[in-house]
Amino acid sequence: MSDIQKYWNRNWTEWDADVKPSDFAVKAYKLMKMKGIASVLDLGSGTGRDAMFFAAQGIKVTAMDISEVALAKINHPLIQTKQGDISIAGLGKEVYEAVFANLSLHYFDDRTTRKIIARIYEALKPDGVFFIKCRSEKDRFFGQGEEVAPYMFIDEHLRHFFTKEYMTEVLSVFDNFAVMESEEDYYGPSAFIEGVGFKQPSV
Repeated sequence: MSDIQKYWNRNWTEWDADVKPSDFAVKAYKLMKMKGIASVLDLGSGTGRDAMFFAAQGIKVTAMDISEVALAKINHPLIQTKQGDISIAGLGKEVYEAVFANLSLHYFDDRTTRKIIARIYEALKPDGVFFIKCRSEKDRFFGQGEEVAPYMFIDEHLRHFFTKEYMTEVLSVFDNFAVMESEEDYYGPSAFIEGVGFKQPSV
């Protein structure tokens, strides 16, 4: 078991399960409903608060997380759990109508981040949608710990803070995309970059 897996197992053992969906999931579902999306990969699902929300709307969900402790807390007939390390896991080709990554892709260096997003693009069916939300350089945690690369700091674990320009760059593999900034109280005042990427429909 890797140190990262041990860290998240400890984290989810101590974390009280939150059954309320994230604001980002609620926003994402509005677009999923408009597009008639029936299957989604919740990448870095944690204990499944967003996966449970999507499933409650009738969407088939694959909840993937590095922590088996977190996944053990998920129980719904429309949710299939999959334990795996996002940074190396194969996601398949044209498997999902949507991929949802809420605060799960800001833990990797630039090269790894780009590889993950390339695999996400491949995993999406034609006309698929990718939803991503990460902490921004305006967040309160920016600058904490040891700086190991631009916008990257290690404090217990690596945090990679996104800029609007960086999100735009990494989403450029998609045929169309949108990027926006947001702020909310997430266990304290927090700042984020959100993105939506659209894969071109098949001809």
